[in-house]
Amino acid sequence: MKCPGQDTRYWKPGDIFSVPCPSCGATVEFFKDEMRFRCKSCGKIVPNPKANFGCAEYCEFADQCVGPELANRLREKVQEDK
Repeated sequence: MKCPGQDTRYWKPGDIFSVPCPSCGATVEFFKDEMRFRCKSCGKIVPNPKANFGCAEYCEFADQCVGPELANRLREKVQEDK
């Protein structure tokens, strides 16, 4: 079974969106689960402005989903906030 947040069967229309590249203005399309994407026009890396992996703060499978480094940073953030 896939994580419901990553399974496209549960996605909504706004989970795929476009933003202008900050370097050249070309359209860059994102899926909600992408952290960054290379602009096809200028080659610059564009970060996903809507990236949100808050579920990884508590999910037992976060290491497998977002990688151990990001999962640990998210868990540390939760501990700092408490």
